[in-house]
Amino acid sequence: MSDLAIVAIPEEQDIVWKISSQKVPHLTLCNLGPMTADKNVGAMASFLEHVANTTMDPFGLSVDYRGELGPNNADVLFFDTFRRDWLKQIRAFLLTQPDIHKAYMSTPQFPDYIPHLTLGFPDDPAHEDTRDNPGIHWVQFDRVALWTSDFDGPTFRLPKHDWRSEVSWSDEADKFLAHFGVKGMRWGVRKDRSGGGHGGSDDHNNATAARAKAKKGGVKSLSNKELQDMITRMNLEQQYVRLAPPSKGAIIMRKGSQVVGEILIGVGKSQATKLLNDQATKLVAQALKK
Repeated sequence: MSDLAIVAIPEEQDIVWKISSQKVPHLTLCNLGPMTADKNVGAMASFLEHVANTTMDPFGLSVDYRGELGPNNADVLFFDTFRRDWLKQIRAFLLTQPDIHKAYMSTPQFPDYIPHLTLGFPDDPAHEDTRDNPGIHWVQFDRVALWTSDFDGPTFRLPKHDWRSEVSWSDEADKFLAHFGVKGMRWGVRKDRSGGGHGGSDDHNNATAARAKAKKGGVKSLSNKELQDMITRMNLEQQYVRLAPPSKGAIIMRKGSQVVGEILIGVGKSQATKLLNDQATKLVAQALKK
């Protein structure tokens, strides 16, 4: 693999490492085209490390089915739609970095982003699954990387945040979840920690104005300073929320439905909460959506 790319890598004990014939099984997040001297890899890597440390946890994806993809008939795992919106939001956040955005926009892309993991090709087939109950139903990822050469480049481990320290039980959930058509899953609304009742600072107001401008006219309507100010403010506010003492009105997901139970078995309670609780990433994606 010679192209510059941002990828997510499965944890070392995941079964895909034994089945995939690829040197490093992976999920491509952004294809950034051929590695050339004019691409600011250092800035890209620094931003990816920042995103990994502040916005992402180890995450799992449920496999929809195994099939073929592309003209080379790649043998791939197609992931279902459960976290596809979250992946799109992460991709949108990554694309706020100017060097990543420039490389991405100058590279031919498929019309639709199809999350998948390649197991093999006809001339390099996947290894046989010799387990008593073969089949891959879930893949767990714990690292992201900026590959600058053949399956190699700056790699960052996703830290495990204790989301339970920021959440509390709530019964104010059915209306919200009914909107998404998921029965039995319950969560509340994060408490406003801003203090309320007071005017915002100049930095806060400038970032708010930039978000509104981006929502109306797209990222291209922002100057470099406006874009940087908005990203910086969002990151600082997000970090404050994570460092501030837990509040009684914070969000939590209640274990109880079959869907949540299946997630908890695969990734643990803290990751299941994360699946529905990454408000900061949603905010960035909504603000930058054209």
